[in-house]
Amino acid sequence: MKKILIIEDETIISFGYRLQLERMGFEVTGTARSSDEAEEQLKIEMPDLIIMDIYLKGQKNGLELAREIQAREPIPILFLTASTKPEIVEAIHELKDCQYLSKPINADSLEDMLQRYVRV
Repeated sequence: MKKILIIEDETIISFGYRLQLERMGFEVTGTARSSDEAEEQLKIEMPDLIIMDIYLKGQKNGLELAREIQAREPIPILFLTASTKPEIVEAIHELKDCQYLSKPINADSLEDMLQRYVRV
């Protein structure tokens, strides 16, 4: 079973992702609302995949946090974001082993991406 960490600053959205992922057969190792909470979660358990928003509470955004995480561990990251700004999309593509889906996310597109991305 693939383990996933959700990093999303909106609690209700994070809860919805968790429910969808668990219905798909994934184990959610935890959720975090900020980069600081994410760092704490990563100390507890290393996931197989991180699902993360671009905009987070705290000092770092999702892109900055992704760079730091991937400098330590080669964990793939799937960004779920409402931003379609060219500079954001380009920054995601510059990161190693990162993909993105545009919000709002439906269960079918998320499951399709995960099937291809994490090779369930």
